[in-house]
Amino acid sequence: MVRRYARALKGNRARGKKPLKRGKNVSMLTALSLNEVLASSNIYGAVDGITFEAFIANQLVPKLWKNACVVLDNAKIHLGDNIRVLIEEAGAKLIYLYPYSPEFSPIENFWSKVKAILRKVKARTYKDLINAITDSMLKVTKNNIRNWFCHCCYCAS
Repeated sequence: MVRRYARALKGNRARGKKPLKRGKNVSMLTALSLNEVLASSNIYGAVDGITFEAFIANQLVPKLWKNACVVLDNAKIHLGDNIRVLIEEAGAKLIYLYPYSPEFSPIENFWSKVKAILRKVKARTYKDLINAITDSMLKVTKNNIRNWFCHCCYCAS
């Protein structure tokens, strides 16, 4: 990941290094509560429905509490039948956002901050990238999370 914009003195060109070859994608799955990151997983390559179900079953459901609300968007991998069953068996409710409504998803703001930090780090190896992801997630404060929930019209009191 490289920065999207650069600055230079007037009349000069902004210069920077960008890798010529792209490696495999690293997909990041994360669950965010009002207080903290509940669960997170990094996966090499793309995420399919089965992988997402495994994330929900093994990492999110054990950390859910009674009457918790799990909010997902309408991505195809989020629509599996087992996902609803797993979440409701844990005593939580599953709510799907309306299509094309990222303004109601605090996780979008979370990823915006994490990715901005990752662009500054300029990790060029997988090991450096995974360490940078961990470090960037630790830089997200509880105050950031509360503000994102309020910004997305969720009561954070």
